[in-house]
Order: sequence, then structure tokens, then C-alpha cells
Amino acid sequence: MVRSLVGGLELIVNLLKSTNNEVLASICAAIAKIAKDKENLAVLTDHGVVPLLAKQTNTTDDRLRRHLAEAIGHCCMWGSNRVSFGDAGAVAPLVRYLKSKDKEVHQSTAMALYQLSKDPNNCITMHEKGVVKPLIHIMGSDDEMLQEAAAGCVRNIRLLAMANRKAVLFN
Repeated sequence: MVRSLVGGLELIVNLLKSTNNEVLASICAAIAKIAKDKENLAVLTDHGVVPLLAKQTNTTDDRLRRHLAEAIGHCCMWGSNRVSFGDAGAVAPLVRYLKSKDKEVHQSTAMALYQLSKDPNNCITMHEKGVVKPLIHIMGSDDEMLQEAAAGCVRNIRLLAMANRKAVLFN
């Protein structure tokens, strides 16, 4: 239905240029829902959603952080978007979101970091920014989805480190 609104997805992506945090949070929430459909996600990507989302990551607004991280997590599911988020500098600011007191921010951020951790360069950035300790703490959460996302991210970082160590030993 969303795609039937001619120019609708382009308009939504362009609203990410707003300077109003309420507008941005609402648009990110909408993008997170819309991006669950692969065809919508392809169109959003074509309209430049990745750099526009990445540009918003330095916010301190927890409502925006929650919806932004959720949107980033869902947008990672298309093509090379997870690599593009890393290239656009979105990974390091997301690691800082784990310092928030808001559990919903933790949940959406852990999910986004897990998706981003499927790219080796993003794993390196996360590790350099000290993501492992907060993720290990989050693995003790009562929320199963949060536990799994945090554990999956730590696993991907660990697998990369082990592969790197093995490569160094055998060269």
C-alpha cells in the first residue's frame, strides 16, 4: 500500500532533512515499519535513506535514538546498507546509545548493532569504541530479544577477532 502512494517513500526520506527532533523520531519510526518490506526497503535505499539516517546518529534525544536505531537495524537488511552505514560513520555514535538510561533505546540499539556487526569493518569500529563490556552487561537482561541481539553482536566481534588471530599466526 505504501508504494501505491506516488512519491510517498521519497517524501518520507526527504523528511529526514528536518531539524525538528519530534518530526525525525516519527519519521524514523515510520521508516522502521516500512523497511520491514523488502521492496519498500529497496526504494528507500534508492532514495538515499542510509546517509540521511546516519547523519542523525549524533543526537542525545532518547526518543529519536530509539526510533533511529530501529530504522537503522531494519535498513541493514538490504544489499550493502550495513557497510554503507559504517562508511557514513553511524556505528560509533550508536555504541554511545548504550549509555542511555532508556531500556527501549538499549533494545533498538542492540538490534541495530547486531545487524551492523555482520560487516567486519563495523565490528572493528564497535570494538574500538568499547562496545563489548556494555553488551555483556546487556546479555544479563530479562529481555530475551535484547539478550540475543547483544550476544549475537559479541559473537560476531569475537569470530572476527579469532579469524584475525588465526590469520596472523599462519602468516
